[in-house]
Amino acid sequence: MKEKRLWYGYLDAGQKSTLVVLDHSLQTGNEQTVYLFNLARGKFLEYQRQIVEPKLRELNPEQTTATKQLKTAYTKARRNFKPHDNRVVQFPARGSSTKETAAQEPLEELTEFMGNDGEGFTENEDWFDKN
Repeated sequence: MKEKRLWYGYLDAGQKSTLVVLDHSLQTGNEQTVYLFNLARGKFLEYQRQIVEPKLRELNPEQTTATKQLKTAYTKARRNFKPHDNRVVQFPARGSSTKETAAQEPLEELTEFMGNDGEGFTENEDWFDKN
């Protein structure tokens, strides 16, 4: 398979064989899977790499005549396709809560902000009037 952005080929899978498009710019978020546009189904499907890659073939001369139909169907499906979100979301561990996490973190005491003798705090009525 050439490393072009779009690769047009044939998925040789017995009765489920079909023309496919591999768009290298679409990532599943999992190195073990790949998106292929499946012409027979008319949509993008996620396949296991180790299973599908050995079944991908270059187009033969008879199949290249169908590439116009394949390109048109791919373009239409690509406009509406939204791949899985690639962001890794970190959820709290099961059984934990944000309250527990907050309780474990030490709180900064107000005296450290103000100073032990309260010198960090001044009563200035003019400041309150201006703001």
